[in-house]
Amino acid sequence: MAIVHRIGEPENASEAKAIKTLASLLSDDYILVHNFELTTGRGLPYEYDLAVIGPFAVWHVEVKGYRGTIQGNQHHWVLDSGYRQPSPIPLANKKSKILAGKLRGHDRRLEDVFVETTILLSDERAQVRVKDPQASRIVRIDQALDYFTDPKRLPVSTRPISHLHDRICATLFDLRPVRRVTQIGLYDVIERINQTEDRTVFLAKHRYIRTRPRTILKVYHFDVYTSDAERQRQIEAIFHDQDALRLLGVHPNLIDTGDMFAWDDNKFVLPTEYVDQGRTLEEILAESADRSISWREKADIIVGTARGLRHAHLRGVIHRDMRPLSVVVGPGGLAKVVNFDLALLQHAPQLSAPKGLERRLDPRYTAPEVWADPACADARADIYSLGILFYELITSERPYASVEELKGEVPLDRELLLKELSTPGSEDFMAAPEDAADVITRMCAYDREARYPSLDGVLEDLSILRED
Repeated sequence: MAIVHRIGEPENASEAKAIKTLASLLSDDYILVHNFELTTGRGLPYEYDLAVIGPFAVWHVEVKGYRGTIQGNQHHWVLDSGYRQPSPIPLANKKSKILAGKLRGHDRRLEDVFVETTILLSDERAQVRVKDPQASRIVRIDQALDYFTDPKRLPVSTRPISHLHDRICATLFDLRPVRRVTQIGLYDVIERINQTEDRTVFLAKHRYIRTRPRTILKVYHFDVYTSDAERQRQIEAIFHDQDALRLLGVHPNLIDTGDMFAWDDNKFVLPTEYVDQGRTLEEILAESADRSISWREKADIIVGTARGLRHAHLRGVIHRDMRPLSVVVGPGGLAKVVNFDLALLQHAPQLSAPKGLERRLDPRYTAPEVWADPACADARADIYSLGILFYELITSERPYASVEELKGEVPLDRELLLKELSTPGSEDFMAAPEDAADVITRMCAYDREARYPSLDGVLEDLSILRED
């Protein structure tokens, strides 16, 4: 029987079942440490359900009590109830890296200890149909014995670590028990979706509002131990998104937000609209190989995004961070622009250099002139990024890996565009492929003077083309 060390109490029946079952299945050269948290020096602590310390690896185990059939991909899972939620694997991977770093930082002799991510389903009858390269990390409780005792199930070869167990335990046993966040203001937390050092994202439900109860809560952290000037700078950066959104007002193609409010002594919370059954454009691009998306559907997504951006431009807000994660598409194809954290406010340039701006821009989608100087962004920069998104939607490829590769010309594959748009039976087939390719090429011109001067021209041309 495995040795069990309790740091905190199991949160629910699924965790209690997983701990009890693994303890009975695994031999006494395994150690289970459960319900603890790790801090990285900033932001909220990271919560851990379970760590399994074995003869050849350490597993960070996230326990899920899901029942029935689980479908989805690397971005989202869809449960039997129809509820759609983010895949737990990306956040679990991040927490595994933090745990590995904790071990290395405590004792150099633990540098070679491999920490693997595991999503453990506590229901033996659960069925997993997730199309994800990391789906092998999803394990049912009745498969756990083989999974944790077969070193061939690991993605790398490892050395025996039984002689290091005492050192590993010495690192973990001074951890604090989990103190899960269950309430934030008037919201009850449903689930933690994502977490970085700067912010944590929760799915929550308002305690009293029933008309649109589910809400995304973005919890931003700032450093209370830094200088007054630096703390003020961090807070101003946190409120940059609100500065932009206050200028924008309400528009059907922009995500809706509430007023940011303070929480604890070093956090601000931004309530953001939850789009039921919504998917980011990144998810749509990942799923396009599995589901045909017509030219009309793709054009509608770009048109909706362009309308939201045009509304922003008319109010002096340049998004500057248009990429697949900045577009959410709801049922019926309604596109909404999100993430104005890096926006340039043309009437308030002094507010347009948020913390870490240069390192946060995405080199795959940022216009060349903005990559060189973010302060020079105008409407044509967003048109360029939108054109790259359009090209990727049609071809399922990006034209380049980094804007730094460009030498005065954007390498769009026009032949590939025309092939996709003119092949009978293709989901992208339309009547005027040359015209569509011309629109995308003009949007993505390296020289911004050669692009559309505003989104009015883009929308006018697309209104004709998307009918074809």
